[in-house]
Amino acid sequence: MLTYENIKEILPETKGVSDAAISFGCIAFTCSEKQLKGLFIQTGKDDDLQAAITNGAVAAVWKSDEELPFYTPNHFPVFLSEEEPLSAVIQILGNYRNKMSLTETDKKTWLKFPIDGRVPEDLVKKMEQMIQPPGNTSGTGRDEE
Repeated sequence: MLTYENIKEILPETKGVSDAAISFGCIAFTCSEKQLKGLFIQTGKDDDLQAAITNGAVAAVWKSDEELPFYTPNHFPVFLSEEEPLSAVIQILGNYRNKMSLTETDKKTWLKFPIDGRVPEDLVKKMEQMIQPPGNTSGTGRDEE
C-alpha cells in the first residue's frame, strides 16, 4: 500500500498533521463515493473536501495555489501540488506502480476512477497502462455500479 511517506517524497509541501503511519487503501478522484482510507484527489469542480472525509478520505492532494476549505481539520494531511493534482498522480504511479492495483485488495492501494468523466479518458487509460501488468487485460479501477 502507498504510505504518507511515499506521497511526501513526490509532494513534499504539506498542511495538517504529518503522520508516517498513514497508509492509503485507495486513491479516489471523486468526493461522493466511499473511499476507505482514501487519498482524495481534487479534480476541477470536485472539491468538496467534507464529502470526501465523510466518505473515508484520510488525506488529500490539493492544488497549492487554491485555498483549502476553512473547515479542513488540522489533523487531516493535505499534500500540495504546484501542478494539477492529476499530474501528481501520474508521478505517484510512475514511482509506486508496484503498490497500486486496478481492483480492490488488502495489500495494494486501489486506483478508483469515477465513471462520470471527471478524469479525462486519456489520463485514465495512461494510468491503467502504468499499473496493469503486461499481458493482463482483466479488470479496471472504474466504478461500474
